[in-house]
Amino acid sequence: MTTINIQKELHNMDNKILRDLGYTLIRSVWSKKVEMPLIRSEIEKLQLLKIPNIEIVLD
Repeated sequence: MTTINIQKELHNMDNKILRDLGYTLIRSVWSKKVEMPLIRSEIEKLQLLKIPNIEIVLD
């Protein structure tokens, strides 16, 4: 599993969009656990939404 983090202060996006994508807000950080084969497609979705500073943490 891999965790994708997005700092809330760095991105002022509508909360509903990130929730619909499966992200949860914990301590000003949007995060989502993703399986290794799905990382690329998830990053592409975030890039289409023009979300900067995506942090990927390998678990």
